[in-house]
Amino acid sequence: MTPVRPLVLAALLALATPALSETREERVAAASEYVELALAAFDMGAVIETMYQPILQQVATGGQTLSEAQIGEIRRLYLDTFTEPMFALMRDQSQIMADIMTLAEITALRDFYATPEGRSVMAKLPQLTAAQQPGMMALINDQMQGLMPRVLAVINGEQPPGPTAQP
Repeated sequence: MTPVRPLVLAALLALATPALSETREERVAAASEYVELALAAFDMGAVIETMYQPILQQVATGGQTLSEAQIGEIRRLYLDTFTEPMFALMRDQSQIMADIMTLAEITALRDFYATPEGRSVMAKLPQLTAAQQPGMMALINDQMQGLMPRVLAVINGEQPPGPTAQP
């Protein structure tokens, strides 16, 4: 073995050591800090509002006009149903983050969301979701008619039909 190879091997082992020496508990702790920071600036109500907007749009497209009271009741139903479970689900992401990210990655996220820019980004994510949702829903709706027969054919062990031309 040439002298260069042991040096390269030693360097690679030295680079891997920090990731190997960190514990899951450390990653969970850092991820929990990140999640709490992120949730402090997170507008859950705005996220939940994006969930029922397609229903309101579909009702309006069908020609029915909802009163402000009806819209308010739908909003209340969604908020009552989803607020706490979604916060709980989001808090659980610290466990997932600890399983798939390094301590350095989690720490970088936490540190970013502790900055004014990071808090601003987190506050704007519901707006981003709301702005993208109509396009996403249109894409899905446009593709489902041609996709579902093909998926069902695969499930049923048949040869999927070719893709259909979309209007």
